[in-house]
Amino acid sequence: MQLTELVLVNYRNYAEQSLEFGAFNLFVGANAQGKTNLLEAILFLATTRSHRTSTDDELIRQGEQTGYLSGSVEDSIARRRIEVGNTRGRRKQVKLDGKIQNRLSNLIGLLKVVFFAPESTAIVKGGPDDRRRFLDSLISQVHGEYLRGLQRYRRALQQRNESLKQIRDRRASRDTLQAWEEPLIASGIDVARRRRAVCEELRPVLLQQQQYLTEGCEEAGLRYAPNVLINEDDEESREEFERRLTASVESDIARGTTSVGPHRDDVELMVDGLDARRFASQGQQRTLTLALKLAEIDWMHRASGELPIVLLDDVTSELDELRTRLLFEALHALPPQVFLTTTRIDPTLFGEMPAHAWEVRAGTANPVEADAA
Repeated sequence: MQLTELVLVNYRNYAEQSLEFGAFNLFVGANAQGKTNLLEAILFLATTRSHRTSTDDELIRQGEQTGYLSGSVEDSIARRRIEVGNTRGRRKQVKLDGKIQNRLSNLIGLLKVVFFAPESTAIVKGGPDDRRRFLDSLISQVHGEYLRGLQRYRRALQQRNESLKQIRDRRASRDTLQAWEEPLIASGIDVARRRRAVCEELRPVLLQQQQYLTEGCEEAGLRYAPNVLINEDDEESREEFERRLTASVESDIARGTTSVGPHRDDVELMVDGLDARRFASQGQQRTLTLALKLAEIDWMHRASGELPIVLLDDVTSELDELRTRLLFEALHALPPQVFLTTTRIDPTLFGEMPAHAWEVRAGTANPVEADAA
């Protein structure tokens, strides 16, 4: 899979920019010039959302009312063009091959990405919601039916929570809960099963990558920790989910929120058998995050037959020299299309990989020689 072209108009600090890419792409420049904005734009085309803000208006260049992004994507099957237009105060408009899409989710998976940045360590040291978000994004990019099931679950959860609030405020009867519990249970079981299966597939690859990055000194562990025990028997799983919902209904009404279901699940990450969130050092947490990202690339490749593109934001300053060298060796062996931001070009890291390099300054990216000092 390759992103061959990116066009930005009034996006962040870019007035207008068009870039054509190769296999290995470097964005070079001082801080706060717009390097990360280019990675964010690629991620936005892939996921229809930013990793830095939930407000689309913030993506539009200051003083402008509209912004626009487009990208050309090639995989083993077809060449597609993705477009996203933003207008202040309005819902964003997306197009695929020139046709308006009513559902943003139609774009998910067309451009598969793995993103690593300093804030990615939240997967390890953050809360359960960070790990669920990581897992849901990973699976959704490969399995469209999972994304649709997750959306059904979230809608049922939202409706049940609203019913709980109305019951608490004596504006509805308890009978209203039954309408939302059936879709909540059915979609929740599917979500939990898929998450658990993917965690089992990720585990051996994560162990391998952690050993590679630490030269055999550390072992990584990963385990899906469900809020409701779901097995392969549909009837038993349904009965357990119903039992837990019934047992918690009084407290759920009091709080106005549902305490049972996959939205409360976690993914346990370990280093040498210990909880990485509580006991791993910052260096170990960064290494484990990187091992997860390498496992993510491997899983996407195996599950979809396509290598995702890899976005690396300031990775050379985040990792020590050994981890950085090992990372680039691993990428060189695959190799996926790579986009990297850096403050300087270091040929000793990039080796013989062909590179397209741009100097980024004040929202403008100009080509430079890849072997420039």
